[in-house]
Amino acid sequence: MAKRLGIDIGERRLHIAEYGRKGLTRALSLELPEDLVRNKRVLSYEAMADFLKEERKKNKLKTRSVALVLPTQLCWCRRVTMPYMSEDKLRFNLPYEFRDYISSGKDDYYYDHALLRTLNDEDGRPYELDLMAAAVSRSLIREYEEMFRRAGFKLEAAVPEEMAYINLLRASARDGHGHCLLDLGYAGIRLYIFNGYLYDSVRALDFGCANLLRAVADHFDIDIHMADLYLTENRDGAAGIPECAAIYNEIAVEVMKAINYYRFNNRGEEELTHIHCCGGGSNNKALLEALDAALPLPVTDMSELWPGTSGFSGVSAAAAGASMQ
Repeated sequence: MAKRLGIDIGERRLHIAEYGRKGLTRALSLELPEDLVRNKRVLSYEAMADFLKEERKKNKLKTRSVALVLPTQLCWCRRVTMPYMSEDKLRFNLPYEFRDYISSGKDDYYYDHALLRTLNDEDGRPYELDLMAAAVSRSLIREYEEMFRRAGFKLEAAVPEEMAYINLLRASARDGHGHCLLDLGYAGIRLYIFNGYLYDSVRALDFGCANLLRAVADHFDIDIHMADLYLTENRDGAAGIPECAAIYNEIAVEVMKAINYYRFNNRGEEELTHIHCCGGGSNNKALLEALDAALPLPVTDMSELWPGTSGFSGVSAAAAGASMQ
């Protein structure tokens, strides 16, 4: 495939991954200007376009095609089963799968799907479709299209987070066992569970790694930006202070609940073997070590999925998955 940039716009950082015929070739994590994004929503598309244009020139990004990660706050993405039907009938019926979620007119949204598998009856005839279905506001996509155009890019695809991770798992060819992807985000933490590369469920925690930064900032009486450096570099033992240890434990407890619930309800399914950490918090070694000690599964970065891939880390995982769309 031609080169494409996957772009994931977070609360404090913007992640870029480049993918082409040679696989993942580049990954960037750029600090965003303050108050440009809130709850994963861009507050000023013009300001974001200016930022992207400046970074495009600074980092000599020649690839123009963009696949944007759509956060769960801005779209609907669900796993659904539908009777086997033609592509035309599927597109006609897909909006009705979102009738309980979308209150405005269905024509105000784009709908799309990705086929996970076709289920056959005893005679080998297809009778059911297992799909990931998505819906997103047309007006939101128009805003993004104009933003990227102003920055010198072209928006070619918009990919829900769940689909970005499915792309990543499919491309890694590691579908012989289950997967846990723990997204340690700034504003929120989510545990995605996959049966092979088939999406199963997600558990969302009502807090994110911002709690760690606030704990460090209060403990050392510093601002939030300095707290980020303290935590990343473990200055003065910041990553091991009691306040952080309590948050590590809280994350571990919630992850344990989700894993136990999955195992209880999916006996006989592919076994979960690792917890792969992604998001900004995956850079926090103390957090990963605490989770590894507390949880029943090994906690790792993304190296098991992408052995030998230089420059790729869990920080840019969603961007990497979107770039493969």
